[in-house]
Amino acid sequence: MTVTAAAALGFTRWSERRDEARLWLAEVPSRALEPRLSSGPATRYRPLSVSRGGVELPAPPLASLAKLEERGQMVAIADAYLMRGQAEPARPYLARAPMDADALSTRAALDLLLGKPEDALHHADEALKLQPVHAPAHWNRALALRGLELPFTAAQELDAVAALHEPGWSDEARATATHLREETKKRQEAYADGLKRCRAAMRGEAPYPLDVVDRSKRLARFCFYDVLRGAGTVEAVAALEPVARALDARFGGAALGQAVARVKAAAGAPQRPELSAAYARFVESHPGDDVWLKLADEARSARQADIELGALYFVHAGRLDTGLYVPLALATGDAWFAALAEELAAGVEAQRGEPARALDRLAPLEERCAREDRVEDRCLTILRAIAYDHAVLLQMRAAKDAGLSAMARARADGDWTTELTLLKEIGQTERIRGDLGLARAYLDEALARAPNACDTVEFVRSNLAAAYQQVLDFAEARRQADQMGKCEQPPSLTRMLAIADLQRVLPKKDDIRVMERGVAAARADATLSVGDQALITHIAGRAWLEHDRNGGERLLRRSISEAEHLTGDRVAAKARLYSYTSLMLDAGKRGDFNGALRLFIEEGRWPSLPPCSLWMAADDERLLVIAVGADRRAEGRYDGARRKPVTDETGLVPAELLAVARSCPAVKVVARPPLEGRPDLLPMDVAWSEVVRGAPAPPPSTGPRVVIASPEPPASLRLPVLRSAPPDEAGQLRLEGRAATPTRALEAMRRASLVEIHAHGLLAPESPDASYVALSPEPSGRFALTAADVRKARLDGHPLVLLAACHSAETTTLLDEGYGLPKAFIEAGARGVLAVVAPIPDVESEPFFRPLIARLQSGAPAAASLREARVAWHQAHGASWADSVLLFE
Repeated sequence: MTVTAAAALGFTRWSERRDEARLWLAEVPSRALEPRLSSGPATRYRPLSVSRGGVELPAPPLASLAKLEERGQMVAIADAYLMRGQAEPARPYLARAPMDADALSTRAALDLLLGKPEDALHHADEALKLQPVHAPAHWNRALALRGLELPFTAAQELDAVAALHEPGWSDEARATATHLREETKKRQEAYADGLKRCRAAMRGEAPYPLDVVDRSKRLARFCFYDVLRGAGTVEAVAALEPVARALDARFGGAALGQAVARVKAAAGAPQRPELSAAYARFVESHPGDDVWLKLADEARSARQADIELGALYFVHAGRLDTGLYVPLALATGDAWFAALAEELAAGVEAQRGEPARALDRLAPLEERCAREDRVEDRCLTILRAIAYDHAVLLQMRAAKDAGLSAMARARADGDWTTELTLLKEIGQTERIRGDLGLARAYLDEALARAPNACDTVEFVRSNLAAAYQQVLDFAEARRQADQMGKCEQPPSLTRMLAIADLQRVLPKKDDIRVMERGVAAARADATLSVGDQALITHIAGRAWLEHDRNGGERLLRRSISEAEHLTGDRVAAKARLYSYTSLMLDAGKRGDFNGALRLFIEEGRWPSLPPCSLWMAADDERLLVIAVGADRRAEGRYDGARRKPVTDETGLVPAELLAVARSCPAVKVVARPPLEGRPDLLPMDVAWSEVVRGAPAPPPSTGPRVVIASPEPPASLRLPVLRSAPPDEAGQLRLEGRAATPTRALEAMRRASLVEIHAHGLLAPESPDASYVALSPEPSGRFALTAADVRKARLDGHPLVLLAACHSAETTTLLDEGYGLPKAFIEAGARGVLAVVAPIPDVESEPFFRPLIARLQSGAPAAASLREARVAWHQAHGASWADSVLLFE
């Protein structure tokens, strides 16, 4: 080699080393990015820079990036950009990277840089599934948890990093974890100290702790009311006058001073000392409703209105007389009690099964809270109630949003106790939403904050067992159900149900003993309803079926019998449904497909077995499909070892049974939850309908076409504005805008031959009667056209009903499950229901439905007509909303 060539080679190598150093910022002593990266040189520890003081990091050398791209090292390119804090250039390279643990961990780093901790948590979780010990993924998961303001679980994740003993990283992890725990414990201790001193003042053992107002105005306010109720003499009440003036100065107004004046005027009653002492004692001992109601009665007789109000606050919503409470609260003239009255009245409505009405009642308070009006410091509990009501309606996105807003207020107030409750409630919301990662994050945080509180341990472990069971991870469900620590209380219904299901796949010797303790405790619980008792019988039968089939069958039959005597009870309806599911699937497991069919027919009260029918039942890992041909011969398939939930899969009907269906001119499908209302049960080129009940279809009438469109439901439901109604035609009876109320709609539908409803439809799946269409409010405030309302109506014209009920992103709609309003319309006399589970473009609705409806009104076979319409539309337009049109008969 010549001197020139050697020099050139040396220069090239020097240049490459220089570019490599520039690429990975080798000369920079600190790091700009707090998240961790995954590529070799980028993983070297450097302390985090608090401020770069305006120093600009050099751009990555293009030649080095080109070499990385040639070698397919897309994650390394992304890391090179991210370590400079540049998110956008990194994004396309991560999109091209294979989804291994390194790529997923770097995706989590990108999410954190973009301020998306939820996405970061999901990507870090996926990375750790692929590689359980992956230091950058653990680190980024910790930062995601911290970003979600879950400090204890973030600290636990950092502990996992510290345990790896990496130079630099372990020390920083340990220091950050310590800081997170210390700061959070300070908040916990401050709130606990304030509450402790409030309780002491309420008992008359210490003065009112005025400095509490600096920590939490809300705590200061309800503390004051409790201390005032605990003041048993005129002198004790008068001693609170300067406190009231000081607090009023901080709050603005004179409400507390006026409260002291009212109580002082009545405090001379001889019964006051005893009532005050009883109130203070009960606040700390948490007695049942009967004790509080007795105290309220005694306070009313003694004209001690403040103690009466305080006692009634603790009464469960199912027993609270709002007719008594609301006037009493409003008579105080205090905005705190006015808001509380609305809050408790909404709670009573929710307890009665009217969560939508409860939301409407709370809407004005929610609006004030959103404007940062204090609503006299009740926004925290108001938002928590709103979250609950949305959850009951399965509006899980709205429930989550309200829950997080309540959490932010609890954190700002330093209300550690309510924070813990909200962590559990948000975790449960995420479980119902099907987000296992977030459910685990919130529930784990709750457990980390109260590891020895048995009610929290029970709630968290039970919900996590149910969450893992939903995704068919039975090993982890088993682990969660068993991790009760030193808690020996009887299991909750949620844990009992999880243990019952585990008998099929991972039973344990002790399970039956645990179940017996749970059943015995539940039978002795006077607060449980008769419907709850039917559900308990079902759970016991579900468990026993795997050990003693005859004994299990007897219990399941008993549950059905108990439930059938309770018309309208949603829990009883669940017990009946679940019990039939267990019996059907057990018959399928034994290959007794005719026995399973007899159960289907018995449950639906069919007069006989129809030919050309398909029967489907599913539960967790089990799926039963039975096809009945034109000759009424049944063929079945049972799968008891599924690895994915049925909700995640299509093509559920096996090929040999699909062949039976294709041999029929039209197929009647009987699909039980969670398969009801799915448009993909059979291919679109098969003529089929979902059959609600076995009876001949009534003939069409000559009544009017009724169009219900563009209603204006309450803003509290957070439903998006619907598109315009279909065009007006001669002979139509139209109800639009504010005129589209439930009463007018029911009256208009009575003699209709065709009913079109263009509105939002929602479902409460535990009770078909709770499904409803959101229409415009009536003067009374009623706006929901419920399945129960429809079922009571008489549709004398036997109309064909079109439910064009568009839905929003995370609003669970009636048609996702299919058994609410469609079934109610059939039972009220409709000859068929067309249901749409996707938003319909204005310009496409009429061209699709008008010719289809005309054919159906002329008497053409319904299933075949829908098949032809779907196939023709699909050929002309490709996959679209039309593929998800369902026919119920």
